[in-house]
Amino acid sequence: MKTSLRLSLALLAVVIVGGVLNIYTTKTISDRYVSAAEELRTLTEMEDWSRAEEVVQAYLTSWKDTLAWLQMLINHDDGDEVSRALERIGAGIQAQERPACLEGCAELREAAEHIYHRDAFTWGNIL
Repeated sequence: MKTSLRLSLALLAVVIVGGVLNIYTTKTISDRYVSAAEELRTLTEMEDWSRAEEVVQAYLTSWKDTLAWLQMLINHDDGDEVSRALERIGAGIQAQERPACLEGCAELREAAEHIYHRDAFTWGNIL
């Protein structure tokens, strides 16, 4: 009886620690790509297309590397939304279409925020 209680408490601790690490990881990634959306929006508004191209390519490469392991933690569709938003921004930058870039930045921000909010430790997510 004592062994099964200890085992249960140990497993509970592992689940709680794993959950906290998951929350921290998704929050960090979410914050990074929300900042990316703001940085790309600023570059688009300044019409600094060459710098914006460099930045979006760097974020795309980083996102693809992150997504390879992140898909184990988040919903596949959430990752795809960020990918599509980054690709849309990249296409808008190549075409030098400010409205398309700004729309893509808004989509990226929302998709990145959704990554964390879906896993946040809130009553809505618990219940």
